[in-house]
Amino acid sequence: MSIRWMHKCSVFGLSLTATLAAALLGCGGGMPESSDAVAIPEPNVNLTPSAAASKTAASTPAAGAASSTSTTSAAPVKAEGWGTLKGQIVFGGDPPKASVLAEQGKAAKNPEVCAKDAPILSERLVVDGATKGVKNVLVYLPRPTAVNEDARKAASGAIVMFDQAKCVFDPHVLGLMVGVPVELKSSDPVNHNVNAKLKNSTFNQTIAGGQSFKFTPSAAERTPGNIVCDIHPWMSAWWMVVDHPYIAVTDTKGNFEIKNVPAGTQKVVVWQEAVGFVTAPSGEDVTIKPNDTTAQGFTIDPAKVKPAS
Repeated sequence: MSIRWMHKCSVFGLSLTATLAAALLGCGGGMPESSDAVAIPEPNVNLTPSAAASKTAASTPAAGAASSTSTTSAAPVKAEGWGTLKGQIVFGGDPPKASVLAEQGKAAKNPEVCAKDAPILSERLVVDGATKGVKNVLVYLPRPTAVNEDARKAASGAIVMFDQAKCVFDPHVLGLMVGVPVELKSSDPVNHNVNAKLKNSTFNQTIAGGQSFKFTPSAAERTPGNIVCDIHPWMSAWWMVVDHPYIAVTDTKGNFEIKNVPAGTQKVVVWQEAVGFVTAPSGEDVTIKPNDTTAQGFTIDPAKVKPAS
């Protein structure tokens, strides 16, 4: 009996199983036993980098795919596609002094409530004296490459409040996801109005003292939008609405954290009221490490602070 497998070899007295095994192993470990074996050398091809990459990709099984010659099942491959982005926004100079919008007891409107116990200070640029961290800075991804469903569910279930207390909007800067309702309320005993100058979710609602109502933004914004109270003209805030959960506002020390960000290179936008876009409006490249925390800080150049209008 003779079997030809790229070269000639003779196999006698073997069972069918042994014969097939011998054929698959090249008749005893790949070394031909007969002198008339025909060797077929590997083609000598000088691959370009792209061609080499294509050949490697073509010859390598896809992740999680079982090899046709494997005798055991491939272990399941766990996706590693999400990470945490955190950092601090700092001011690159001496902390500025906050300007007074309404002196104590001297508010132009409703002084019996507004600035009754303390002056109302501008929140346009709030810098921590010890760390130089900047409060109320928006940090967000303009176009994430993927969205983690756990992150989306967490953002969808968030309770978002936007209060008017002591004639000041609280919070001063709000970042939220499309479809998440915002409870607009007035903790003051006087009337206020919320005039939202957003491109896609414009509204103007008067709120009586102690009352509230809910508003749900239906579309994302390209840039942050101003919120004002026409009854008390010093009252001002900013909203940014995105269509995903990857947005944060810095705390009193300038710190922020965004969880379950897709791993890989992502564009990150930083915006601050007194400066505008700290990064390019389209964002700055940041590489997110999978199953880990990526630390990325940003510095605000004092020379780019615009004069208050």
